[in-house]
Amino acid sequence: MKAFIVSLLVLCGLSTAVYAEGYQADIERGQLLATAQCESCHGNVVITMAKQFPNLKGQKIAYLNKQLVDFKTGLRVDPLMQAQVSALSSEQLQDVALFYSQQVTPNLSAN
Repeated sequence: MKAFIVSLLVLCGLSTAVYAEGYQADIERGQLLATAQCESCHGNVVITMAKQFPNLKGQKIAYLNKQLVDFKTGLRVDPLMQAQVSALSSEQLQDVALFYSQQVTPNLSAN
């Protein structure tokens, strides 16, 4: 049991290790990254047709950042997402998370 708890604490540490302390996320940099790397799968048109790609708009920033960090560190496994975030810095992950958190959730059922 002790080994399990230690392992769990280590994993929790890994999921936050990529978070840049004291960094002020930049929404404009996040928008540039999202447009270049994320929109092709997570844009409004695609997610209405391909339900496996979730809508990121309006999600909480902490949730989005954690998911991105988990993909980058391998705690969450998806080859496509891991390829997308592998070269991004912790600051860039926070920029993308901020951008998507500030977007209005679209009415996807209207399309």
